[in-house]
Amino acid sequence: MKKVIVIYNPFSGRKKVKNLPASIQEHIDRELFEVHIWPTEKADDVVLLTEKAIREKADIVLAAGGDGTINQIASRLVNTGIALGIIPLGSGNGFARHFKIPLRTEAAIERLGLLKPRSVDTVWVNRHCMVNVGGIGFDAHISSLFAHVRKRGLLGYFKTIVKNLNYKSRYYRLYNKNLLVWEGRAFMMSIANATQWGNNVVVHSGALPDDGMLNMVVIARFGFFDFFTIVGSLLTGKLHRNKNSITFTGTDFRVERDHEGPVHVDGEPLWLGKEININIEPLSLSILSNG
Repeated sequence: MKKVIVIYNPFSGRKKVKNLPASIQEHIDRELFEVHIWPTEKADDVVLLTEKAIREKADIVLAAGGDGTINQIASRLVNTGIALGIIPLGSGNGFARHFKIPLRTEAAIERLGLLKPRSVDTVWVNRHCMVNVGGIGFDAHISSLFAHVRKRGLLGYFKTIVKNLNYKSRYYRLYNKNLLVWEGRAFMMSIANATQWGNNVVVHSGALPDDGMLNMVVIARFGFFDFFTIVGSLLTGKLHRNKNSITFTGTDFRVERDHEGPVHVDGEPLWLGKEININIEPLSLSILSNG
């Protein structure tokens, strides 16, 4: 029997979160799992509870939340051999969607016994862990603003984007293993370990989280009418093939910019300096995957 520890935030206000403990007790396979449900009480508790789960030799830590919660838990499970499981409770659920985890809470719990452990890469942005996607530029700017928005979910995110469409491109220099491979003004520079931000909005449809490589998708400065083709490319999974995109694949990148500013990892905003180092640690995280 495997020891499963579920970590979740009971104060999110969402009905399916409030009902989570009862759903787990009802739908989890008790012949396979010994389950412990640990609610958080404050923001830092996700990390502290994950570290406690490691000390108590859990077999699986279930991240019940969105990509930010997954990121916090995953960053502590790197190289421990403890499997990360996911109950998707976020607004976008990009990482869960990539691995075909059911978005319905009851189904995600019921299928837990059918999932298989799989080793995936982690990406480190100035030593901050990233498992899904990150970015510099417009998407990082939106992430930093969205962190202070009361109205969460897709609608709140869309409103934040619309209000900031006057965002100005910035000048960047991109290095791959210390070789300058691109420089110029970019609207954003996306980092893709997996395929999507969430809600099936795809950064790079060919991104593989277990190939030992990361993808840098640079959206160069573009004109007014190009905006609509970029949106179309996002919705059809072809952003990395858009005429305004340049894609680089490798293991070690460095971005230089003229000013410090926001960067996001798995949707979580950071404030970093003028130099950003992006490196991959192959097959360093075990996750339970449906595909």
